[in-house]
Amino acid sequence: MSASGTDDTSWIKESEEFRELVDRLWEKWKGMKITLDARKRPNRLAFTNFLARLVAAAYEAGVEDPLKVIDWEHVLDPGLSQAENVHVFEEQYHIRVGGGRRRSELSPMAEDREQLLREEIRSTETMIRDLDFEIRYGEDIYGNRLTPEQVENAKRQKEELEAQLEELRRQLEEGERQKPPAPPPRERERGAPRRRVRPAEERAPAPPAPPPAPSAPAAPTPEEERERLWEAFSIALVSAGLDPTEFREDFEGAYRAAADRPYAQKFNAVMRMASGIIREHMPRVSTTLRETLEAMREELRKGLEQLAQNLNRPVTPQEYLSAAEAELASVPPEESVESIPVSSVKQTPQECGGYTHVWAPNADALGEMRAYGVHTIIIRKFYTCPEMWRYEADGNADLEYTVAVMKEAREVPPFFANWLMELAKAIDDKYEREGRLEGIARYRDLKKRLGGRFTAVGK
Repeated sequence: MSASGTDDTSWIKESEEFRELVDRLWEKWKGMKITLDARKRPNRLAFTNFLARLVAAAYEAGVEDPLKVIDWEHVLDPGLSQAENVHVFEEQYHIRVGGGRRRSELSPMAEDREQLLREEIRSTETMIRDLDFEIRYGEDIYGNRLTPEQVENAKRQKEELEAQLEELRRQLEEGERQKPPAPPPRERERGAPRRRVRPAEERAPAPPAPPPAPSAPAAPTPEEERERLWEAFSIALVSAGLDPTEFREDFEGAYRAAADRPYAQKFNAVMRMASGIIREHMPRVSTTLRETLEAMREELRKGLEQLAQNLNRPVTPQEYLSAAEAELASVPPEESVESIPVSSVKQTPQECGGYTHVWAPNADALGEMRAYGVHTIIIRKFYTCPEMWRYEADGNADLEYTVAVMKEAREVPPFFANWLMELAKAIDDKYEREGRLEGIARYRDLKKRLGGRFTAVGK
């Protein structure tokens, strides 16, 4: 619809002045009756759509710059519903908001109920369209990027609104069926000649009425063409991993240059602009990177050939042990510890004594732990802050003690247990330097206190 229509209000919502009006009124009236949606809940999106429809109706009625001319804070009553405010707005400014049956055709009660239902249906349809936009492009109507959680929430809201829309339409249809029948046609004027009715056997069957000619589809308005072209432009850029909102000015320039041409030529001009943007911003592989990739392929080829040769001869236990020790030597425990945020391991600073980080094995060390079958419970302790260790079975002891018990119980090979104990000691030492092992016994102290060998249940 054109910019003056009341069904498409996106051109109004993009106005900075309109956004400021919505922000000001929402902060002032949030929770009051005017901000409630059809489910009687405060809904900023529903309030935005309601206000945009009033502004669009004012534009259509010829009000010049209604965002400045109309004092919206005094025209609207926050204690009334949106439908009631529409009625007040129409009476005060003699402006019709949206379509619908003329008031004179309905009784006052039927008119009010039908008006309320039509307003709720219009508002719900607008909210569904806005949610469709958020789900499709991952951003709101103001261009703000949405998180995956917000997109999922938008999908749930859309399902609820679609069910609500069906119920509103059902109520409106039921009201339409309950209306009194139309009055019978007026009687024949006095004195008009009466046609003679022939007997039934003399009547010839009436020829069938010709089928109605198919009506040509209405030509899209300039605003509809522009929105359709923007959607095609956006889809092309999104599929290439680009944000279309960053190239809005390029789109507008291409559209203005072809504004007087047929739609097909406008489409070609806009898509040529999109193709140029994609070519310009797609990452290019440099010569250095290409050479590096070729060298990596060559090294991989040589490695696979060497592996194929080694597979042709048996591997002795000593060769396996040497290879395993060499692999572990490539992951030095002291250099394989990193600091990560507590949130990344599903903990909070409150649970970790106010600290915002934990010391944990890096990706290479974690790979070795999984390769040698370390139990997930042990791995979890390596990724838990020491303030939470006291809730573990051996919570009064450090990581090194935990690994010593594993070694004594032969849960992992001895050569790997030695490497894992060095990794555990490196983490324990970092916590001890930070003063975070209060109440946690170190392995060296337990060894002196208990003496002898450990078993899976202690000494």
